[in-house]
Amino acid sequence: MRILPGRPKQFANETPTSHHLMQYAISEPAVLPQVATLFRSDDTAFSSILADRGLTSGNLYNGLDAASTGGYKVVGNTKIQWKVRGLKDRKNVMTRDAVCDAYPTEKGKYQSLVAIYLDSNWNSPYDVLELQDNRTLVHVIDDMLPEEVAGGEWKYYVRLVTKTTEDFIESSLLASGAEIGYVYNMFYEMSQTAYEKYTFDEMATTHLTIQRMKWSISGTAEAMKESTVWIEHNGQELWTTYQDMEMLRRWAASREYQLIFGKGTVTSNDVVVLKDLKNRDIRGGDGLLYQGDGALRFQYNGTLTKGVLQNVMKNLKLYGNSDGVQEVAVIAGQDFMLGFSDLMLTVIKANPISLVDGSGSSKGINSTFVSYEYGGIRFVPVWHKWFDSPTRPQYVDPTTGIRKESGRAIFVSLGVDAGVPMVDLLALGKRAFLKGTVNGINKGGDDMSNSIDGKHVHILAETGIAIKDPDGVAELYIP
Repeated sequence: MRILPGRPKQFANETPTSHHLMQYAISEPAVLPQVATLFRSDDTAFSSILADRGLTSGNLYNGLDAASTGGYKVVGNTKIQWKVRGLKDRKNVMTRDAVCDAYPTEKGKYQSLVAIYLDSNWNSPYDVLELQDNRTLVHVIDDMLPEEVAGGEWKYYVRLVTKTTEDFIESSLLASGAEIGYVYNMFYEMSQTAYEKYTFDEMATTHLTIQRMKWSISGTAEAMKESTVWIEHNGQELWTTYQDMEMLRRWAASREYQLIFGKGTVTSNDVVVLKDLKNRDIRGGDGLLYQGDGALRFQYNGTLTKGVLQNVMKNLKLYGNSDGVQEVAVIAGQDFMLGFSDLMLTVIKANPISLVDGSGSSKGINSTFVSYEYGGIRFVPVWHKWFDSPTRPQYVDPTTGIRKESGRAIFVSLGVDAGVPMVDLLALGKRAFLKGTVNGINKGGDDMSNSIDGKHVHILAETGIAIKDPDGVAELYIP
């Protein structure tokens, strides 16, 4: 979708009213995510990337029937639930220091018995567990299931896996807070049974956020003719008024912020925390960075290096797109974008000839790319001007004069898993976009809403975002 420079060259034998953008958006709800792309250069970098790739859910438009909502469960008209990818294995954390009565300072020596205390009963008799040095293994030697010795704490008896009896376990590996995890099992000959383990995808929840906008015009100004803006969408030429366009711009920018940075106001027990002065509930859903346990967060000093970028990628959960490419959107401020471009040109070592744009006296150097592929990952960097906007309250470094937000970047895995996109924009039924006009004496007649010489136009949208794997989102920022 793009704004046309001026009016279309021709427009005949068609009813202009049917080509009004607002009416088209209401009759064809799937066009709504594309409206955001009108403002991609200034306000809607993130939602424009999702719209370009079709990562926008049309399922919720079908209403409240769970069978028709593509895996989403709509609860109470504002609460949306869906399954998030669960890890197929579990690791544990030691809840207290391990105990070895025979050799307290050299635990496990001479195959002595070691008691460890973990935060779950995931492990079974005869499991082999890996300690956090990724070298040391211990074996659960009790044929009884672990005993819960306190709320959320289980006791296991283990011995060191070794063929040298003098070996023992480094104390730090058995200290409170140390990690441990299942890797395989070993049974005795003529063993009598085995043990089962199951993991299930968990349910994630968000609440849709209601936003409203309006514009007004006096009867006199309306009679003097409103300015029009023409738009092209999939070959269709649509029009809207200047006032509608400005309202849409504010709506798109507000929704963009809520989709990324919005914070929920409803507890896990469905209690609405935020209320107005008349004690009315103000429901809001979590944005990209705050769903689940929140996005992965990494700090850096403002200088982007390969090590900084690689550390983010090592922790980010990646998924392939429809072409099998692991694609990551990078939504960032200008300082990060400049550093990222410099880093990519250094890493990829592009041939200078390939950067020449044009020929003869008209040629120039163009080192801006739509995407970069590095280490098996395709990066799609987009400058989100909101990070650098002088209209935002920001912390400015007193030494350099640089806004900290300009060095901020958000990484989003854009892939799909078994046909399910990792990120979905959500909108609910007719409440995806509601529009209405309140007329006064400017319209006249017997169906006036009030006596004012003018009108005001309202829109209401109830939207949200779903993250199928919270580990597919990461944030890099300057503290």
